[in-house]
Amino acid sequence: MTNATRHTLRGFAETLVRLGIATDEQAATGLAEAAGIGMDLDEEFEDTDELTFLLGECGLGFQMPEKVLGGLEDGYEDLLLDAAACSGGSVVVDDVELVRDEDGDEYLHFRRNGRSIWHPAEHLSDSTRYMDWNAAFDAIGDLVPGNGDPRGFHQLDEEAYDAWWLLLTPEQAEGLQEFGLPMPVRLGNRVRDRIPTAEPETLAWYVEDDRLHASEESRRRLDEWLTSMDAALDRWRTAHLPAGFPFDHSLDSLAELERLVLDRFDSLTSLEAAAGDEFFEGAVRYVGESAVRLWPCRWTYRHSDDTSSVFANEPMIRSNAPDGFAGEFSPAYVLRTLVRSRTSDDMRKRMEDIGEAVDSYRKALRSRAR
Repeated sequence: MTNATRHTLRGFAETLVRLGIATDEQAATGLAEAAGIGMDLDEEFEDTDELTFLLGECGLGFQMPEKVLGGLEDGYEDLLLDAAACSGGSVVVDDVELVRDEDGDEYLHFRRNGRSIWHPAEHLSDSTRYMDWNAAFDAIGDLVPGNGDPRGFHQLDEEAYDAWWLLLTPEQAEGLQEFGLPMPVRLGNRVRDRIPTAEPETLAWYVEDDRLHASEESRRRLDEWLTSMDAALDRWRTAHLPAGFPFDHSLDSLAELERLVLDRFDSLTSLEAAAGDEFFEGAVRYVGESAVRLWPCRWTYRHSDDTSSVFANEPMIRSNAPDGFAGEFSPAYVLRTLVRSRTSDDMRKRMEDIGEAVDSYRKALRSRAR
């Protein structure tokens, strides 16, 4: 920003044009609208976020409403359509619906480029006009174009209520920050545009979807883990399990495994001292394979160069349901938690979330069908 740039409507419009956010015509239209309602185009604004109303006059971006004007479902639809329009056509939204299942749980559903997306939602009452902002923010993040497009959604007001948002490149965002606009929120979720060819809602569909969107290293490590599964479990059973262990992947066998783990490791310190312990790795495999047999789920793997990334670089179990139903666990983590808590049934209760996620998804689908 040069010293000559002022925090005025005219200065803001010039900045939008300079950064390639607005065309000359859009800026001229916005300034004309502001002048038409008696605004002084050269008045200095102390709070720069008060200038952002000009975006609406220029036909840019979208506004996150404090309250919707009509019904909630229509409010979400208007918001998501406005956000998708910022992409210039690369993101298309349709089939927006607020779904309430038989238990009264609510979900926001929509399709992005043909892919169904779900987010849990909560509202104060049937008649409330306040959106669930967590659901709205997550949904806006799902509309980031991705696929090589560097832009992300940015909130241009300090307060979220009635805030204006723009889809910006990193350079454009930096330019607006230099102009003096607060940019407290940036939204961008992982984009999953490619859709599997397998039959929807089957295990094959979810496995194919994982592979379409996983990195090459993630696919390699998962394949390595799964290829050696049967042989590793056979070795574990022969070398580490007592005679009579019910090796049938049942809930009863998991209860017996809990006792074996607690007998072997009296604390996290003893577990950490046994890093790479063949018994523990076998237990991780058995827990995961039991989940796959007990509930609709599958093994996944996410490689990351960031070693501090939570649950990256270890095999995970994920429910066969959309991300919004949040069914996922790390077998290694539930075993470590068991050793730390020393609580009977704790491991199995954590695993049962996988089945509950699928049940919730099926209830939501039944409600949509009705």
